[in-house]
Amino acid sequence: MMEKDNELIIITGDKEEKATILFTFENDDKNYVVFEFDETKEVSAARYIPTTEDGIGELLDVETESEWDLIEKIFDQYEKDLEDEEELDD
Repeated sequence: MMEKDNELIIITGDKEEKATILFTFENDDKNYVVFEFDETKEVSAARYIPTTEDGIGELLDVETESEWDLIEKIFDQYEKDLEDEEELDD
């Protein structure tokens, strides 16, 4: 994984996919990133090891159902906050 501001380049095998970071958070000393693939607009999440000096970090699979539940809860709040913000802008 390479990171540039709010952009990720996810490298799996010989395939590179660009994604936009929606937000990051920490829970129980684990770091999480929620991102949207630029091409498909699919939203996903992963645990991550923070970026090193050369801009390369490591994504890890979310391992438990409770982690996915936490991510979903935080993502739902993120979407609600965006909707509230849009209503204030109108």
